[in-house]
Formats: sequence, C-alpha cells, structure tokens
Amino acid sequence: MRRTAMWAGLGVVLAAGCTPTLQRERTTFAVLAGAYYSAVPGVTVEAAMVEDAETLLTKAVRDLNSRDDLDFVVVAGDLLARSDPLSLDRAKSLLAELHAPSYVVLGDYDGPGPPVRLTERTGATGETAAPPPPTGSSRSIVIWAFQGHGLSGSEGYWVRSVPPGLLLVGLDTVQPGRRGGHVDARQLAWLDQTLGRHADKVAIVIAHHGLVPLHPLDEGTAWRHLMVDNAAAVRDVLERHPNVLMVVTGHHHFAGARVGGRIVYLTSPSVGVWPLAYHLVRLTPKQAEAVWVPLAGGDLARRAQERLLASREYRGVFPKGEDGDTACVRLFGGNKMKVYPLPAIRP
Repeated sequence: MRRTAMWAGLGVVLAAGCTPTLQRERTTFAVLAGAYYSAVPGVTVEAAMVEDAETLLTKAVRDLNSRDDLDFVVVAGDLLARSDPLSLDRAKSLLAELHAPSYVVLGDYDGPGPPVRLTERTGATGETAAPPPPTGSSRSIVIWAFQGHGLSGSEGYWVRSVPPGLLLVGLDTVQPGRRGGHVDARQLAWLDQTLGRHADKVAIVIAHHGLVPLHPLDEGTAWRHLMVDNAAAVRDVLERHPNVLMVVTGHHHFAGARVGGRIVYLTSPSVGVWPLAYHLVRLTPKQAEAVWVPLAGGDLARRAQERLLASREYRGVFPKGEDGDTACVRLFGGNKMKVYPLPAIRP
C-alpha cells in the first residue's frame, strides 16, 4: 500500500510540470528499419534489395559491433520480407551477433503476407477488409521468436527499463494483412498507464508506422498506409506525459523528423531500400543528434537507387521527369544529420 501511494504521489508531482532529464552525459543507440530479409530466393518487396539483405544486415551488425559507445539497438519493424521459418531463424541468428542489447517491434511484413492494398477499397482507411492468403509464419510466432528483445509474452507491445533512468516503450501498430497502422483502445490504455507508472524516467517510444505527418503525401491517400490511422489519439496520450522525449518509427524509409509539443518524432531510413542505411542517435542533456550511416556504395548503392526510382509506390507519387527524380532522391537521401536542442524543446 505504501509503495502504491509513493508512486501515485510521484505521478502527481511530475504531472504538475516536472520533466525528468537524462542521467547520463551521453546515450547512443542505433535504429535498424526495413531490412526486408529473406533466406528464400525469389521473394520481392517493392524498391527493396531483398536479394542483398543478408549482405546489408551482416554489414550493419559488423559496423555496430565496432562502435564502443553503443548502448542498444532498436529494430523498428520489417526486419523480414516474409516470415517463413527459415528467414525468421536466419534473421534472428544475425541479430544475435550484436554485442549491444536489441529491442524489436514488428512491421507489416513481419508476418504472413505480404500485406497489400487492393485497387478496390473499402472503409474509411481506403484499404481492403480482407487479409491476403497466409504464406508465412504467424506473427504470433515472430513475437515468440524475439522474446527477451523487449517482447515478453503474447502481446506485440512492451516496456523495458534501460539503465540508468531511460525507458523504452515498444508499440504494436500492425494490423495483420494490412499495411496501414492502428493502435487499439486496450493498447492505448496500457500506454497511458505505463508512461504514468514510470513518470520518473525519460521515455523513448518505438513504433513501426508514423504518428505525425512527415511529408505532405502523408496527409493524402498516396502514403496513408505509412501512418497510424488513429495517430491523433496516440499523440494525445504521449503528449500528456512530460517524460516522453522521442518517438522513433521506421515505415517511411527516409530520415526525417518533426517536433510535436515537447516530443521529437523521428523516422529512420531503410536498411533494404536506398539509401541502404541505419540511424545512429546520440542523446545528451543538451541535444538529440540523428545521423544516418550508409551500408553500401558502388554498384549496390547504384542498383538500389535505380530500383527506388523505378518504384510506383515511392517514385510514382512525384511528378514525371528529372524534377521528380530529383525530388525523390532528395527526400530519401536527405537529412543526413539533424540536431535538436532539447532545452528549447523541453524547457
């Protein structure tokens, strides 16, 4: 009873405006998103270098293991191109080579699929109500495969304390069989309670789908599937908890960020889609710095850019001609480094 009262009292104090601060001089973590790994030949994902995924993921692990300042690694969804048993086991084995702890949230490809949007649309989300025929392992199996990597139990959302004084919260934004994201009422209530219960810790929230528009196309129909359809409800929960510092997502495939209230909403580039990169994030009490690190150059990078520019989903939404090519390359290859002054954002 005394312990409950103590936590309740702490929550009241922090809710009154006290914002927890980072306890370490520097915290460094990496974000791996959209690797689209497959151990089975012939699997394809639009714009992704699935046939080179093992090379890219192995390079990422080797590169991260060479860094002596890395505290943890976040996998922000779409680790897999398809969750067949061999690909799942092999991808898990590659991640097991990481020296730093890794924490996983699922993406729309991390289950049977692939997820689709059909031309014939139904409902407010503009997506088909019928899931595609299952062709891979159930996402429940993927969740159990990554137990201990944030995940604990049967749910796809989780919370982990990363000492000292840092909280990681993983959200499950996936709707099986669909590309667009959603966070249901049960998970929203859990999120609200979890952030309140850990109000003394700085929180970083991990999700696959976007929670704020990062490009004008996010607010139309073209890229609606990159977003959580009830993102405003999720933001309402996040923004009433002053301990939330950052939200990290991985579905957009480009590096970008937006400040909403006192939260930095960061999206990371794709390991498997040009520019074939991961994010390195450094946090200090004074600033948050995000730098994307390329994993390939030469012929592989050239082929990846050509595949991106041949993509209907990504290149096809820009105007035809050289100006459209330039706009697409600038978006996906931009924001090499961004710095956010935390005292100004979180006074």
